[in-house]
Amino acid sequence: MIDNRGIPTLLAGTALDIIRQVVPPRAVFVDHPVGRTFGPPHDRGRNEAVLARVLAELPNFTQPGEIRDPGFEWAPNGSRAWESELRAEMLHDR
Repeated sequence: MIDNRGIPTLLAGTALDIIRQVVPPRAVFVDHPVGRTFGPPHDRGRNEAVLARVLAELPNFTQPGEIRDPGFEWAPNGSRAWESELRAEMLHDR
């Protein structure tokens, strides 16, 4: 609806499987933990840097439904340890 009025919309998301099912007009996949799309809480510098990179993708879209992956990583060394840490945190909070 917003896109139909000439205002481009952009989804930034961490769950690639859900993004593929929803098929938004434009999406940027951010390989971060769910709920932490823009980085760790209170890390303003990283939050702003991720947001800037996501928005910088906007002119690169060429077709509706496209999903761009600019290669975000949660850990600088590419470690996926955050997945088990987040799982443990979620189970602990139940």
